[in-house]
Amino acid sequence: MMPERYTSFAALFCAALLSAALVGCDILEVENPNNLIEDDLGNPAAAPSLANGLEASVARALGAMHAPYHTATGELTWIGSRDAWRELDIGRLDNVSNEFSDAAFPYVAEATWQTRELIRRVEAFREEGTLEDDRTLARLYLYGAIIYTSTADIFDDFVVDSDRREAGEPVGPQNMSRMYDQAIAWLDAAISLDTGLQPTLYAMRARAKYSRAVWQKLHPSVNTDAPLVNNQGAVDDAREALSRANEPLRYELELVPSSPDLVVGDLSMALQINNRAELGFSETYVATEDDGTIDSVSYTDPLSGELHPYLNDFITEFVAADQYADIPIVGQREMYLILAEAALAGNTGTGGSFADHINALRDLNDLPPYEGNADAQTLLVDSREVNLFLQGRRLADHYRFSDPSPQWTESRNAPGTFFPITITEIQANPNLSP
Repeated sequence: MMPERYTSFAALFCAALLSAALVGCDILEVENPNNLIEDDLGNPAAAPSLANGLEASVARALGAMHAPYHTATGELTWIGSRDAWRELDIGRLDNVSNEFSDAAFPYVAEATWQTRELIRRVEAFREEGTLEDDRTLARLYLYGAIIYTSTADIFDDFVVDSDRREAGEPVGPQNMSRMYDQAIAWLDAAISLDTGLQPTLYAMRARAKYSRAVWQKLHPSVNTDAPLVNNQGAVDDAREALSRANEPLRYELELVPSSPDLVVGDLSMALQINNRAELGFSETYVATEDDGTIDSVSYTDPLSGELHPYLNDFITEFVAADQYADIPIVGQREMYLILAEAALAGNTGTGGSFADHINALRDLNDLPPYEGNADAQTLLVDSREVNLFLQGRRLADHYRFSDPSPQWTESRNAPGTFFPITITEIQANPNLSP
C-alpha cells in the first residue's frame, strides 16, 4: 500500500506536474497546459497530459530503483560514505530496511498505481468515442508494460493492487510472472491500435516475453544446467521489430536539463554517479584515478582485445549528461541478443544462426566477426553484459550463468534473490507482516 501521501489527488497531480517536466516545460509558467486539477481528469482533452505524466513517473521510478539494483549487480560500486550502498555492493539485497531500496520503492509503487488508474480512464474515453488520438492510449500501454516488466525483473514480490488508501495484497513470489502477463496483454492491445509505434511495441513485447522466460529459469530455483532462453514468442516479436524499423531501433526515456528535480529526484542513478559521487562504475569497466574519478573506460572486446566501442560511447555519454542521463528501455541490440540466444539453444526459426545474429550485433560497432573462435555461450554472456549495461538485466544473468559479481562476498544472498517489498510498504500495509 502506498503511504498516505499518495492519495488520488496527490498522485495524479504529481503525474500532471511531472508531465510538464519531462517534455521540458517551465513549471513556473502561469498558463501551463499540463497543470490539471481533479475535475480535469474526466476530460478527454487531458489524455495527452496524463500520458506525459505517466512517462515521467516511470522515468523517475526506474532512475531511482536502478541505483540500488546496479550497485547490487556490480556494474556500479560504492565509493561514497553511506553504508547501505556497501551492503548492496557485496551482494546483500534482502534487507527490507536498506535506505536506498526503501526510498526508491514508493516511486515504483506510484508508477504502477498510476499505470492502472490512467489506463482505466483513457480506455473509458476511447470506449465513449471521445479519445482524440489512439496513440495516447498506446503510449499508456507501453509505459505500463515498461514499469510492470521492470518491476518483475527487479523485485521478488510486490503489491500492485493498492488503490489510494485501500491496501492491496502482495502478488506473491511465486506469482510475479503475472506482471509480465499483464505487460504483454497491454502490448497486445497497443499493437492492435496500429498507431505507428509498432517497432517499439514489438520490441518491448519481445523483451517482456523473454524476461518472463528468464524468470522461469530462476523460479522456483535457479536452473544453471539449462540457462539459455528459447522463447518462440520473443523470437517472433524480435524479428518483427527489426523488420518494421525504418531506422536503428533504440527507445529511451529521455530527460532534458530543463527538467526540474521532481522528475530526476534525489535518488536517481545518474545523480548518484555524476553529481553526488556516492556510486561509480566498477573497475570491471573503467580505470579510475586515486580520487575515484574515471581515467578511462577499460573494458575490452573478448575477440579483438580492443576497447569495446559501445561501452566506451555509453559511459562517455552517460557522464556528459550529468544527472539527466537518458534511460534505455529496449532496442535492436537486445533483439539481436534474443535471437542469438535462441539460436544457440537450438531454435532453427530465428532467421539465422548464432553467428549470424551475434555478428549483426557486432557489426553495429565494426567489431570483427565471430567465426567459431570463442566459446559461444561465453561470448553471448559477454555481449549481454556490454550491450545491456545499466539496463536492469544483469542480476538474472549473474544467477543463471553462475557468473557472480567480483564485488560479492561470502555473505551475499543466495542465487535467485531479488529485492523484497521494503519497510515503508510493510509498515503501511496491514496485509504484510513485519
